[in-house]
Amino acid sequence: MIRIISIAFFSACACGVWSQDKGVFTGQLQLGANAFIKDERIGAANTPQYESEKFGADAWLDLNYKIKGFDFGIRGDLFINSNLLNPTDSYSDEGIGRWHIRKRWKSLYLQVGYIYDQIGSGLIFRSYEQRPLLIDNALRGGSIEYQLGSNLTLKAFGGRQKNLFSTYSSIIKGASIEGFVSLGSEKAISLVPGFGIIDRTWSNKQVDDLISTLQNYTPKDSIGFFHHSYAFTFYNTLSIGPIAWYSEAAFKKRGIFFDADADRLLYTGDNTLGKFRNEDGSVLYNSISYGVKGFGATLEHKRTKNFTFRADPFTTLNRGLINFLPPMTRVNSFRLKSRYVPAAREISENAWQLELRYTLSKKWKLEQYFSTISDLSGQLLYRELDHEFHLRRSSRQLYTFGLQLQRYNQAIYEGKSGVPMVKTWIPYFEILRKFKKRRTLRIEAQYMNSQEDFGSWTFALVEYTLAPKWSFALSDMYNIKPKKTEKIHYPRADITFVHKATRLALSYVKQVEGVVCAGGICRLEPAFSGVKLGLSSTF
Repeated sequence: MIRIISIAFFSACACGVWSQDKGVFTGQLQLGANAFIKDERIGAANTPQYESEKFGADAWLDLNYKIKGFDFGIRGDLFINSNLLNPTDSYSDEGIGRWHIRKRWKSLYLQVGYIYDQIGSGLIFRSYEQRPLLIDNALRGGSIEYQLGSNLTLKAFGGRQKNLFSTYSSIIKGASIEGFVSLGSEKAISLVPGFGIIDRTWSNKQVDDLISTLQNYTPKDSIGFFHHSYAFTFYNTLSIGPIAWYSEAAFKKRGIFFDADADRLLYTGDNTLGKFRNEDGSVLYNSISYGVKGFGATLEHKRTKNFTFRADPFTTLNRGLINFLPPMTRVNSFRLKSRYVPAAREISENAWQLELRYTLSKKWKLEQYFSTISDLSGQLLYRELDHEFHLRRSSRQLYTFGLQLQRYNQAIYEGKSGVPMVKTWIPYFEILRKFKKRRTLRIEAQYMNSQEDFGSWTFALVEYTLAPKWSFALSDMYNIKPKKTEKIHYPRADITFVHKATRLALSYVKQVEGVVCAGGICRLEPAFSGVKLGLSSTF
């Protein structure tokens, strides 16, 4: 199959070269390489990379060719001693990571190959990629989309979800319909309603494996299940002047899933954690925003119950996810503010977040942020309160400072049984100073006060940019009042060079164990010590 795909792609390119209608050839290369330097003081040890391999690399090469309305694409993937799949293990492989053929005829759009798409906000279906976590949930199959007039779109698709260089054996099928409606004499009101449905069908092998597992359950925990599981969603965006309201309600029927926190009775009379359950699930999500001159506000709410939806019943963590549950915390760019980040919960979550933005004067701006997350029984999982001020003294000077307060249930989010709730307060500031000849100096300083986990921290960063080519950065994260280890510095040095469409970055890194997030998906990663090289280029 790989050979056939490669021949088809390069044949299309060759035909374009010899035809009068010359096509457009583009590509992108992304490379990441790590040199691992063992450091037992920070816990950077006892993995294959530190003990024997010493080096790891990941690379993706995308090639695309467009001609006469056709879009051909192919991507080669390479992994050498990679720690992306599992940060505590090593993964090596290579091959064709994806391919696609796309064609649009007026109102009709066809795709075959690896498809990236979503329904609504992704609550029941989202095929996407997050390379920092080696997540690539593309759907290998086909898709058809038809534009029925200017205000109605129909879409249907089917296939199997990508699993590294193969696929999961279950079949995924789906369809959606979306519209657009304008109301009022001046069309000041608009509606963008939609409906979508997904069917997941287990393969015979998956069914056999489930039966083999469930036959060991006692009658108390015994469950039945179906080959098929359905999920459907209703969603709409309502816009009225300065107000925009997105709402979505998703439901899952006949869905077997694994609950790692559920008690299971053994035949010995003992209890153990983790069992399969077969229950309906739901997600309710709302986001309301309001904006006028000098003021803006966004309020979001999400309620999740038993909404685990996977391509394989035995996958865990971030593997095999068919859908995407949006996180209910904002992305923090400051290092210590982003140390404790809650991942979205599939089984039980009730979350709110509110962001307020004020323009106080030409010089002053204020942002206030509040988030609270609990399970459906009311147990607090996460809480954040942040006040952030921005002072622009001139076009060349910008000051940012604020205070963040956090509560983080480490036992739940990181699976560390018996540890207390992490409580932090973090004052922080940043100075951005622009000079002549496109030179910029940025200085950060932060302090985290905590009596839990690793204890209290300080962080400082100095970054100097000579645009558009060079950037230099030095930073240090220091465990000033440790609870687990001695006082340890975690320095980092970065050099970045940019030339046209090519970016090269070289970094020396000491990084403490912690939660790493990409695109709203999070996981706990061990400490890192070594040198990182990053290269990205488009052509």
